[in-house]
Amino acid sequence: MQNQWKKYPQCSNMKMLYNFQKQSIDTADSNFLFALDTGTGKTITSIHQYLKWSNGEPLLIVMPAQKLKEQGWRRDIQAVCNFYKIEITFAELSYGKLADSYMLYKGWFVIFDEAHYIKNPTSKRGKAAVKLTRQSTHFELLTATPASNGWEDTYNYFIMFGYFKNKKEMNDRHAIWGTMYLGTRRIPKIEGWKNEDNLQEMYNSFTISISKDDALDLPPLVIKDVPFSKTSEYKKISKDRVYDDVDYDTPSKLAHGLRFYANQKDKLEYIKMLFEGTSNNIVIFYYYQKELEELKKLAKDKTIYEVNGQASKLPKKETWPSIKNSVTFVQYMAGSAGIELQYANLVVFYTPTYSYQDYSQALGRAYRNGQTKKVTVLRFITQATIEQAVYEALEQKQDFSEELYMRTKL
Repeated sequence: MQNQWKKYPQCSNMKMLYNFQKQSIDTADSNFLFALDTGTGKTITSIHQYLKWSNGEPLLIVMPAQKLKEQGWRRDIQAVCNFYKIEITFAELSYGKLADSYMLYKGWFVIFDEAHYIKNPTSKRGKAAVKLTRQSTHFELLTATPASNGWEDTYNYFIMFGYFKNKKEMNDRHAIWGTMYLGTRRIPKIEGWKNEDNLQEMYNSFTISISKDDALDLPPLVIKDVPFSKTSEYKKISKDRVYDDVDYDTPSKLAHGLRFYANQKDKLEYIKMLFEGTSNNIVIFYYYQKELEELKKLAKDKTIYEVNGQASKLPKKETWPSIKNSVTFVQYMAGSAGIELQYANLVVFYTPTYSYQDYSQALGRAYRNGQTKKVTVLRFITQATIEQAVYEALEQKQDFSEELYMRTKL
């Protein structure tokens, strides 16, 4: 085994780290999955993991595009270099370019940030990630949500660490199959897992998990549900599958129509009241472009930041102490992971996301290491609608399925 701290012995005291982060490094092997909760400092921890095992090879960080834009890795690497008076040669690569570029980084030490982006072993991205681990000197996986939907999320992790050759082998050895009925179709579906103790033992061999509550002395987190009544538009769409000359003739279209028309009017009225009643910095997670347009109309007296597919405007860290009366609009798909929003202490889930992973990640954007204020989360839930069903699924740590929901409603 390679001598630890061979290249950077001056960093072996790990003075930059909290004790729980040092314990993570002491526990981890040269290839490892750090399942550390959001806000627990996965970036700084993983840089020290590189310093421990590196033999001078360059470092590659693979990350979501939004995190690359935010440049947090560059800041943290520079902070480590300044603290220990060292130099680190590194490059950054977005997941969107991974499949076309992984072969350029043979012999590099690789960190996969937000590693759940590569959990699918049959996608181009997932396959490229496995190939990149094979040609790396060492690799790290970082994610707060490694298995938000159970063992099916861990296929690629087991493949990377050499326990299975592919998804089929893991299913053949451990999956319990059943049948799901969608109309006249019968679809094979995994209903459980056998020899789970063995799976857990293998998983524990390459993973360390630390929750935020155990690791950090954070201020309180308060989650409040704000109930609304469903609208006549919602009832009409649910009954007739048509509204305003639009046909909602597929499960996906119907689910989107129901979600959007659950109760926009009362939600906007509540946001208006909220904007007028506080100067706290607010984060609003939304789904639809039309929602953003209406929300912006109400925020004319506030400083606006936003993260979505078209824009990425966030304040610099050095300005956080002076920020007041701001609102940050974040579209789930673009910003539920990879951004830091500790300047805000009021979070609104305006529209629910179907993904437990996105939901969990979004919760940790403001409530993370560095937060000094109590964080209040408001979840807008229109009662007896698809929104309530979505949150019930998320509470059970499950993704929401449009087709299954519609099947139960038909």
